[in-house]
Formats: sequence, structure tokens, C-alpha cells
Amino acid sequence: MKLRKGRYAKWNGRDYELASYQRIYYLTTEDPSLADEGFTPQEGRPGRYIREVSVKELEDAYEIIPYTIYKSHRFTVEGETKDGKLVMVTSDPYVRNDMNVKPYGRHEFIIEASPEEVDLAEECKGILGFDGQSTNCRKFLK
Repeated sequence: MKLRKGRYAKWNGRDYELASYQRIYYLTTEDPSLADEGFTPQEGRPGRYIREVSVKELEDAYEIIPYTIYKSHRFTVEGETKDGKLVMVTSDPYVRNDMNVKPYGRHEFIIEASPEEVDLAEECKGILGFDGQSTNCRKFLK
């Protein structure tokens, strides 16, 4: 399972990661076969391909926020460690009563857990004027 997190867009019926630089938007992929659709190798990132797009060309744009309910507390999944554990963060102050968490920033707590211990889900929020309704956000990814 690949953890999806960040900005995405739907273009020509397919979902791509979305990047921007100085208000210019780019679709990104690792699929080299998309050269016929205008994707070119990304400079400095071997195996990555990009295509400039305008917001008007997009069918949808959204941000994916992976999360889980772990031991009755909601955590946002921030990423994965090199050994495959999920890095999870919460601002729930009562979490300290139920598990061994570490302080993380101001009023936040962090913990690592094996992916087998949690059921992942994705929250999608529309961006760039889109409502994010056409996305394929997934609940319970296990």
C-alpha cells in the first residue's frame, strides 16, 4: 500500500499528484509511457515526469489527508519511517492517558505504529475552487 498524502488533480480521467511553482501547476507521475500526453522528465528527479497544466484543464483538484482512529483517538498520518512504521500525530490531550506518546510541537503528540495495527482512511478536501467530490478517497485502506 502506498500512502497517499498531499495535493492531487484529475486530468483526462486520471488522478495525478499536483505540484506548483510560482502559480504554475504541474501534474507529476512516475509513468514514462505518458510522453505522448505531454509529460517530460523532471529535471533533478530521475524517474519522475511532469506536465504543465492550467487550472481550467483540470476536472478536479483536492488534498488528501490520511488518518486513522488508533485506540479510540484520531491521528493524522504524517508519513512512514524507513522501517515501514506509520508516523501519526494528534492534538488530543487525553491521548497521554491511554498510550505512550511523545510531545510534538505545541499541544501535539506523536507516536509510531505498524500499518497492521491501524485501519487507514483518507479525507479529501477540494482545492483551487474545486469541491473534491469526484475523487476516489478511500476509507479503510487495509
